[in-house]
Amino acid sequence: AETHGMAQRGGSVASFLRFGTEVEGPLIPRGKTNMILAFEASEAVRIFNYAGPETVFLINENIIIPPMIHQMGMDYPKLTEIHNFLKEVSEHIYFIEGVEIASSLGNVRTMNVVMLGALIGLKVLPLKRETLEKAILNYLPSKLHEINKKAFELGIEKGTELRGVSND
Repeated sequence: AETHGMAQRGGSVASFLRFGTEVEGPLIPRGKTNMILAFEASEAVRIFNYAGPETVFLINENIIIPPMIHQMGMDYPKLTEIHNFLKEVSEHIYFIEGVEIASSLGNVRTMNVVMLGALIGLKVLPLKRETLEKAILNYLPSKLHEINKKAFELGIEKGTELRGVSND
């Protein structure tokens, strides 16, 4: 069994999730993705060809420059350059301080839950907040429930803020 995937080896990982009443296959056709979630900014660029005009991008602002970039003497794109590049495809681009928010809770590993909450706040997932919160708590050991509830809530607040409306 493989225990160290590409992401742990410094590579890129793309996962697709399709659900609905008429899902024709596991892969999403290019240009037809509803939402792209990128835990690192360059990941959004790597997969942008799956985006279309209505695609919502949620991108973690934390930059992780691959060692190869330094070794080859290349420049890593700035967030503004990434934003401008993606704007050619979609106007729905949101950046979030996922690592910063998770770190404020004392556990950077909650970043994925922060970002999931932000998707709920942005209203881009056809799932109920309660359903996702229950799934998170069912999946995690009880000692991690409180911190992940907080991470989820902070993510929802940030997503709502990014969407530009009150969280009331």
